[in-house]
Amino acid sequence: MHLMSTMKQNGITGPRRRQMLLAGVGVGLGLQAALSPAAAHAAAALPGPLGQPAGMTARAARAILTRVVRAGDRLVAMGERGLVVLSDDGGKQWRQARVPVSVTLTSASFADARQGWMAGHGGVVLHTIDGGENWALQTDGMAFAKAALDQAKGMPDTAAGRERKIQQAQRLMDEGADKPLLSICFADAQRGMVVGAYGLAATTGDGGKTWVSCMDRLPNPQSMHLYAVARHGKTWVLAGEQGVLMRSSDDGASFEPLASPFKSSFFVATATRNGGFVLAGLLGSACRIESGGAAVTPVVLPALYTILSCTELRDGRVMLLAQGGRIMVSDDGGAHFTEHQPPRREQLTSLTEAADGGLVATSLGGVARLA
Repeated sequence: MHLMSTMKQNGITGPRRRQMLLAGVGVGLGLQAALSPAAAHAAAALPGPLGQPAGMTARAARAILTRVVRAGDRLVAMGERGLVVLSDDGGKQWRQARVPVSVTLTSASFADARQGWMAGHGGVVLHTIDGGENWALQTDGMAFAKAALDQAKGMPDTAAGRERKIQQAQRLMDEGADKPLLSICFADAQRGMVVGAYGLAATTGDGGKTWVSCMDRLPNPQSMHLYAVARHGKTWVLAGEQGVLMRSSDDGASFEPLASPFKSSFFVATATRNGGFVLAGLLGSACRIESGGAAVTPVVLPALYTILSCTELRDGRVMLLAQGGRIMVSDDGGAHFTEHQPPRREQLTSLTEAADGGLVATSLGGVARLA
């Protein structure tokens, strides 16, 4: 599999490799959205997936796809080799979008039906202004690393941790664009956040024209992988490797660590309409955070399967997708879940609700409606 070979080449092995594999597959115009100079330079300087557009193929909707999201009434699914497919009829028919890179894409967030962002391997962030028909590169791993280095060098000589931050950013530069971004979330058309492997995290306040590293604001001293970011109002929650949890109640200006009931990795985080959050991950590790609270309450799942996807339906139910195509549903905001007979047994990777109320899932064999 392309994702596995990428991790081997980058020296990602053992438990981290397994967790990133699960998250990465569970868990990527007259181009009017202008490419930043740094991103343009990086794409031109680096051959291969970062500089190679996704190939157009009639089999795009049957490829390895990692995630499906809503953009208004449209469905947008993404996956390996930069493949993005769109559906305007609830997932019955799909067509391929144009993408300027061919890296694995892992996560997407839409501010409205037209404007959205997508993250993936190589530190890639893409932007669309036409509902996903065409995508433009906003930044990549090299541009991200350069911005972090410039930011660190611009700190006063007397600033605490300046040398450590310079060394950290220089290491990112030296290692190249080899680290995946795994989750992206936008509050509106201007403000967003993206997180990824080895604690990578950045924010934007101008719709992604510029991205600023916020790693120094996060209580993540061991640079654990960050697999998920979610928000509700001014509250942001980040979750990741070995039970790392943190929350911001001031719209991302600062983050505080939260005491996790698990040491297992969290792969998904979903904000619910009541202002709370549901988080889940490795081997059935699941918990919830109440609206306005800092307490993390463990949730007992019907079976200890690894959770790959979480979504809240329009009727308020929360749905978890576990390994093996198993689906668990909560009628009380994520406090309790019951297991439903899985409609399909292939290796599903994510699911969402279509505009007509049907369920659509991605898998290692493409994207389709569930019966």
